[in-house]
Amino acid sequence: MTRSIIAAAIVILTVGAPSRADDRADYDRAVKPLLVKHCVACHGAEKPKGGVRFDGPAPDLTDPKVSEKWLLARRMLAQGEMPPEGKPRPTADELLATMTWIEDAAARAAVVTRGGVGRRALRRLTNREYVATLHDLLGLSFPHATGDLGTRLPSDAVANTFSNDSNSQVTQALLLRRSLDLAEDLLAVALPAEGTVKPFRYDVDLRSLVAEKHRAFLAIPEANRKGQRGPAIGNVVVPAHEKGSQPAKLGFQHLHNQPLAIDHLDPAKGLMLEPNPLTTGRRNVIMLTLPFVPDGGVLRVRVRAAAVMEHDNSPPVLRLSIGGSYGEPGDLVYPLAAVTVTATAVKEYVLEVPVLLADGDWKSFRRQKQLLVQIDNAAAPLGPTPTPENYDQKKRDTYLKRNRLLLESFSLELAAAPTWPPKSEVVLLAPRDGEDDEARAKRALRAFLSRAFRRPVADRELEAFVKLYRDQRAAGRGFLDGYKTAVAAALVSPQVLYLIETRGAERRPLSAWELASRLSYLAWNTTPDAELLACAADGSILTDAELTKQLRRLLADERAFGFTREFTRQWLDLDVIDHLAPPVTRPARTIDDPSELAWYDKAIRRDLAAEPAHVLLDALRNDRPVNSLVAADHVVVNDRLARYYGVALPTGAGWRRVAAPENRRGGLLTQAGCVAAATHAQERGEIKRGVYLVERFLGIDIPSPPGNVDIKPLDVQLAEDKSLRALTARQHLDKHRTIATCAVCHQRIDPLGFVWDGFDMYGQPKRDKQGKLVAFDSSGTLPDKATFANFSEFRKLMAQGELESRFAVAFSQRLYTYVLGRSLDHGDEVHLKTIRTTAAKDGGGARALLLAMVLSEPFRNK
Repeated sequence: MTRSIIAAAIVILTVGAPSRADDRADYDRAVKPLLVKHCVACHGAEKPKGGVRFDGPAPDLTDPKVSEKWLLARRMLAQGEMPPEGKPRPTADELLATMTWIEDAAARAAVVTRGGVGRRALRRLTNREYVATLHDLLGLSFPHATGDLGTRLPSDAVANTFSNDSNSQVTQALLLRRSLDLAEDLLAVALPAEGTVKPFRYDVDLRSLVAEKHRAFLAIPEANRKGQRGPAIGNVVVPAHEKGSQPAKLGFQHLHNQPLAIDHLDPAKGLMLEPNPLTTGRRNVIMLTLPFVPDGGVLRVRVRAAAVMEHDNSPPVLRLSIGGSYGEPGDLVYPLAAVTVTATAVKEYVLEVPVLLADGDWKSFRRQKQLLVQIDNAAAPLGPTPTPENYDQKKRDTYLKRNRLLLESFSLELAAAPTWPPKSEVVLLAPRDGEDDEARAKRALRAFLSRAFRRPVADRELEAFVKLYRDQRAAGRGFLDGYKTAVAAALVSPQVLYLIETRGAERRPLSAWELASRLSYLAWNTTPDAELLACAADGSILTDAELTKQLRRLLADERAFGFTREFTRQWLDLDVIDHLAPPVTRPARTIDDPSELAWYDKAIRRDLAAEPAHVLLDALRNDRPVNSLVAADHVVVNDRLARYYGVALPTGAGWRRVAAPENRRGGLLTQAGCVAAATHAQERGEIKRGVYLVERFLGIDIPSPPGNVDIKPLDVQLAEDKSLRALTARQHLDKHRTIATCAVCHQRIDPLGFVWDGFDMYGQPKRDKQGKLVAFDSSGTLPDKATFANFSEFRKLMAQGELESRFAVAFSQRLYTYVLGRSLDHGDEVHLKTIRTTAAKDGGGARALLLAMVLSEPFRNK
């Protein structure tokens, strides 16, 4: 064995690892008693069954054969297959101690075989990180686009961990193919080939059009108006701005497919649109039908608009959508971009989306040889509207108090490139006097690759991409095509797709470039910006002071929301909210309009899933105590969620921090989104809720139920077994703990299942059919046997002990896993203890905790 390998082995066995003596002591205490009592009689020295013995010393699970034997033993214990039928059964505590030791020993062994404590595998960018990286490298920005380009890539979700966990990531061939497709489409937007996009523009002066129609209406003798209260606007031909281009057709559609009524037309201001809840069928919309379908370019609409704020409801939302011919089956439209309009004075709003990145049934559009562009008001209601007595569907507008969108004029155009970045210099440098094509390509590639690789590019690396450009030119392709081929190859290269951190046998500090990348992808989910790269170039990022300064700067930027969104979304399993079957609001509580209900339902689900990210971002930026995440007396809400909680908000837009009502004083623990994600839309969701609290808030992993157990939700059990209906909910759950193999987990899960007993499946106070609050009992027991009589006591127990509280310890473990981009191993607990101690001295805030993690040795070493 060489000296370096010996040194590496010493590091592996000593740095942060428990000694073999400690390991043997734990084995003798936790495992050996069960083996002697239940296993050695059949698996001892004399005639061991199956040749398997359990009478030896503590096993070494780095040996694959030994590991396989012990993991099989753990599975058989969990499933109740061992000891065999007819033999005495171990208690739940004995099973728990033995199974936990085997799990920990296997995890420690995996660390050693992976290369040592505190080391991570090669980390790939997540889908969202890759999409953001492409946009930043190519200088693209479409802030109002509603589509998620990450869905074009294969799902990167990983069970029971984060998508950035390098030890669990996989890379499929399909991912490389889809990544290349996406990179090429974005390149076509950033560097459009000359002559490939035929620009057009259609200008519509709605104020003049309305005034003209109004004058024509007034000229009609009153006796001939046939009961009409005002002018109707039918189809209008709109000439193209460019000579020789075909005209478009302008159309309007109001409620129940009726022409726009007089109260939507103001000859002095323009046209006013009520909100439109539909993406199938149309009402309250403006439609411009193009006589052709563009193949590329950027679809842009410039609208002069204002908010007509007449009611206590959400401000209007200007939305751009596309669709096929009016009257086609399904009449489906595809939203592309949207912006909230809060100004009551008319101003210009610009929405733009690249055609190549727009969702839609493009095959059908091209078959029809026309494209319908729709503008409407997409403001979802802030809350369900109570049904009036003697409800009359024909007078529906009377009951729906919505704020309208005033449109003065708009311009629809197709351009070769966006109005804001990219500047061509971001991707392709301008030519110099006397410089030939290859010299320009080489100079441009050096600049681009240095940004793409997040470090200076080596000459040998550069030459490989220059050769690719050269080969393309030799094959007869033009300068731009050859250059874009080289750039596309770079965008799917390992240097871009992965955070490459070259490592040796021994741990060493990250380079300045590697550290800048780690920090940027942590706080922003994207590539380092110019300031971070400058700090890497001069080495200042390696100092505590500069690293601290940069983390604070990144957290203050709006892009930091991407960090808190991704962390909370995966930690708290918030994606499930969007897929729960029952509606958040039951039809009986609102106007009987399915489209209105679905509209509100989608919006409130989105807000429920976003709330934890906003709360965490507020805690980080203001360095609020970590325990405030489960013991806060405030909420961070927008208008819609405030109404859901019954909170009064000051006038304004966006998410704001306000005092919480009594039943929401528990931070994440009283957020409706967490309750909904935990309950999984089950009327009897106590077990689901217990598992959620144990895993997400206490950091205790609960294994999947044994394969030989028939698992049925409590709702199904009640439906199938009438005898269970005579039991109380607590008596029903007690049955899980009568079998030792079930009690191993259920003695930790079930006592927490009633913490949220006062909330329904969507986190609202639980009520009976008459709308009255029902009595509830939130008492229970924590896994460490601490008891609580109500939710208030539970919350205090969770937050007791500053940064060593039950919640703070579990939260720090989850956060550190995300920060490091790998699953934690047994060597990390020592670092986490130091991190919490350091953060406590700095005030115990969320930002102090994150900063201590960023300054820690595992984050700054490889």
